[in-house]
Amino acid sequence: MESPNPDLSAPLSEAAAQAVARICARISEDLPVISHEIVRHIRAEIPDYAVVPAEEHRQFVLYQGRMLLTGIAEQSPPQQEPIERARELGRRRARQGLSIELMLGAYHITFREAWNLILRKATVEEPEHIGELAHMVALIWTWFRVLMGYASEAYGEELRRAQVTRATLAHRLFAALTADPVQPEPAATLARALGYEPDGEFQALCLPAGDWQDDRTDRLRHRLSALPGVLHCATADTRLLVLGQRHDPDAVVSAARAISPADSGTAVGVGLPRPGLAGAVDSITDATQALSQSGGQHGVVRFADAWLTASLSGQATRLAPLFTEAVTAARTDEHLAEAVVAFADHGLSLAAAARALHLHPNSLSYRLSRWHELTGLDPRNGDGLIASLVALRLYRTG
Repeated sequence: MESPNPDLSAPLSEAAAQAVARICARISEDLPVISHEIVRHIRAEIPDYAVVPAEEHRQFVLYQGRMLLTGIAEQSPPQQEPIERARELGRRRARQGLSIELMLGAYHITFREAWNLILRKATVEEPEHIGELAHMVALIWTWFRVLMGYASEAYGEELRRAQVTRATLAHRLFAALTADPVQPEPAATLARALGYEPDGEFQALCLPAGDWQDDRTDRLRHRLSALPGVLHCATADTRLLVLGQRHDPDAVVSAARAISPADSGTAVGVGLPRPGLAGAVDSITDATQALSQSGGQHGVVRFADAWLTASLSGQATRLAPLFTEAVTAARTDEHLAEAVVAFADHGLSLAAAARALHLHPNSLSYRLSRWHELTGLDPRNGDGLIASLVALRLYRTG
């Protein structure tokens, strides 16, 4: 970016230029006190500037004021030094998490107050040159536009760099947590770098990576950064993992759904909140297993609700011989399977389950007995009921 020169086609008269120089010199003498007032104005109008240390803020306003007054006194646009300081400011405000709109708002207040000071001084001390001060508006506007442009450019560069860095660190963290064996020491270092507390509570969410191209993942990262808590996401094999601390998992789900196409939505597996990095590993496993229970549908599956079949799904082939008769019976007679599920879902009450199925309790009792006869699994006792439900949920659609 090149610094545009102000329009000096109608330069100040020599007398007016000397008057402006005198005004700038007098204001510069009082600038240490004035800078405190300008900082007070900025922090009153923009409360979020509290994230910037007050003395750091004042020092930059003081420097900015000196450079601006020097430029006005010399009738010159910004040179390389104030431009570099503007770029430094943009980078620093991005690192401090201040929005670009608020940073530009502070610039506006600073230049507004500077112009008001010049105008007041001229009105009192150099009234005969007030008419020529309109030329100063163009010069001050040039300073504002040039410095604001460079600060904004550097802000964007720093933001993109930080986003790439965070995405890279998150990818490395998830690789360490999902490695076999897990790499605890690198994981702890990476977790701290991303703002996690390694001994704190983690909760993972898992989404199918195939639904999340790079641009959508970037948009999700942007949304996550605006949510309370510490949240990072990265792809790991066929999964897009989100790992959070001190967050609301429902807010994460809402953020993901807001990015998904309205006609398709997205599937999400939600793990249990668990302590420490070992807990983060387990929560990632939870979320991955929960996602596997979505059946390709666009919905939210919580491990807390689907833990039984989610945990056993990886053992389905090995356990299949235990449930052959149950699976066959369920496929042969849907009514028997419905009776078992209703009995379980209604507190093992024949009367309540029968009402739900619009049956007489004796009919429901007969169906449970028939299930026992065909499968060898008695749904009226604990082991038989659990085995029956596993068979129905784990194998029935297989």
